[in-house]
Amino acid sequence: MKLFVKLFAGLIALLILSAVILVTVIDPNDYKQEIQTQVKKTINRDLLINGDIGWTFFPQLGFSSGEIELNNLDGFNRKHLVKIDNAAIGLEVLPLFKGEIQIGELTLNGLVLNLITNKDGSSNLDNMFPEKVATDSKEIEQETPENATPESQKPGFFAIDKAQLAGINIKNAVIEVQDLKVGSTSKVNINHIRLGKFVLGKETDLSVLTALAVAQMHGQIELQSKLIVAPDFSSVQVNNLNLKTTFTGKDLPNGKIISSLRSNIHYDLNTGKADLSELFLEVDKIHLEGVLSVQTTNLTRVRFTLQGNEWDLNPYLTQAPAKSPADKKSAEKADTSAKSTTSSTTNKTKTVSEQEPDLSFLHSLDVKGSLAIAGLKASGLTIGKIDTTVEINKGKAQVKPLTAQLYQGLLTVNAWVDDAKGLNKYKLSSTLKDVQIRPLLIDAADIDLLSGTTAFNFYAIGKGLTTSKIKSQLAGNGDFKLLDGELYGVNIPQEIRTLKAKLTGKSVPTEANIKKTDFASLSGEFSIKKGVVDNNKLLMLSPVMRLDGLGLVDILKESLDYKLSITPLSKSDADTEVYDLSGVTIPLLISGPFTDPKFALDMDGALKDELKMKAKKLEEKAKAEFKRQQEKLQEKSQDELKQEGKELEKKMKKELGRLFG
Repeated sequence: MKLFVKLFAGLIALLILSAVILVTVIDPNDYKQEIQTQVKKTINRDLLINGDIGWTFFPQLGFSSGEIELNNLDGFNRKHLVKIDNAAIGLEVLPLFKGEIQIGELTLNGLVLNLITNKDGSSNLDNMFPEKVATDSKEIEQETPENATPESQKPGFFAIDKAQLAGINIKNAVIEVQDLKVGSTSKVNINHIRLGKFVLGKETDLSVLTALAVAQMHGQIELQSKLIVAPDFSSVQVNNLNLKTTFTGKDLPNGKIISSLRSNIHYDLNTGKADLSELFLEVDKIHLEGVLSVQTTNLTRVRFTLQGNEWDLNPYLTQAPAKSPADKKSAEKADTSAKSTTSSTTNKTKTVSEQEPDLSFLHSLDVKGSLAIAGLKASGLTIGKIDTTVEINKGKAQVKPLTAQLYQGLLTVNAWVDDAKGLNKYKLSSTLKDVQIRPLLIDAADIDLLSGTTAFNFYAIGKGLTTSKIKSQLAGNGDFKLLDGELYGVNIPQEIRTLKAKLTGKSVPTEANIKKTDFASLSGEFSIKKGVVDNNKLLMLSPVMRLDGLGLVDILKESLDYKLSITPLSKSDADTEVYDLSGVTIPLLISGPFTDPKFALDMDGALKDELKMKAKKLEEKAKAEFKRQQEKLQEKSQDELKQEGKELEKKMKKELGRLFG
């Protein structure tokens, strides 16, 4: 036992003596220039170690340094790619004797990382690894003997594939990501990152716990996974990834968003391709799962097959609070005041508030995939199952087709949008089949005007994606048909019955509580140009009437202007024969805003026209009868004269016979 204690004490003394000799004889600063030169050769970037490199003894033998800078190449708006206020790293001594490098915990304080993409698409991460110079294979064979021992297996060589890292501890880090090509910048302040121990070529536990702050938002990120880094650094495999995040901030829905991501990820550093299998993403109650692959080359190539549950997006959409009556009055006054301003001011306001989106980034994408969602709720709309195929290629993004279950019917959309050198052209064709139009209009636009089962076809093209440009520059045409529906706001049969009652002197029928007009079908055709829908053909049929005409819908002013004609189709009977309105044309005008249209039926005018028409008929009938009677009288007078002449002639002959015997 005493011998063991003596041996152990001697070993400790030897180690201490070795450490003292090591730190006394070797000055790490002697190797600063060599380190900087080697980094330049390896990653093509300038490394500057501004502070002194010193020895550390606790908790293990290692090195510490002052400020370290890794600079960008010329042509970037930030000097540093990486900047560190101070760093420290430990080194296990005993494994060195076996040719193994076991690095202790790496500590970085004040890390600043700048990731920059310039307008020309170049990145400050490009050209970090010099290309290998190709050498003639024969020269290689001549220079490398067949039985030569690889450098990694030579005695005394420290094999990189046996390197181990005990962990990484990063404090007070700042990561800034700039994409000047699309004009976006984001900055993340990270309080703490901890990475567990890992070994090249072996599955290693990886855990990250991060607290970060971005603008007015604070977050907690927790990551657990199994990490495998290939010994030659050709690939990275992340198995059983489980990433959980919690973000809080006053601008977030309900002040908090909780998300989680689960997947297995394989990233090939040679091809730049990442494959995500068994992907499951959850944001609050929104789920998305499937497979995804992303490859970054000249184009960012994305392929996916994803499915989601029913998404309720309403909590994430900005909604104005409900207005009190006082607020509404104030809003009305403000609106009146706004209308009195000059048109030039209005145009300036539009110019400032609306900006055409830049879709040039579409040229850098090659995307193809399918997406299926169980349902969607947004801005009052409730949509059923959605299926679509998405493609982005050569600056054009398209869905072909998108189908969605919509209010007991089906919506089908084929559409594309093209950057077109900044013009943002688009085209769409859509159909509705068996859709209940009333709940759709109420939910989508708060318009309670029509009901019925609709069939709808629409084709359009346009330029510009701002709200005003879409409204003013959309051009297209279409047709529609509504079956078994109602027109709300006017009860046309009631108005006709009221008119008949007035004509017959009967009591006016009681008015229905709901003003609506039932119809069997309502069909029409329309075209759109410069923000105006020209409904050039409209026909409504019901058992008691026919309604037809035309009208305009001003999308910019959100108003209606229809001129229609109503023709009653009621049957005649003994009571109503004289006052039957069948064939009478009654004008109907519909005008005003979408949300509160006004209906005007000219019943009095129609009645006056009817009376004038009947009076004219009676006058014509009387004239015809008078003429007939007159002709009859004339015919009768001539017959009587002839008869009297004959009788007179007969009497004269008789008298002459008597006289002249």
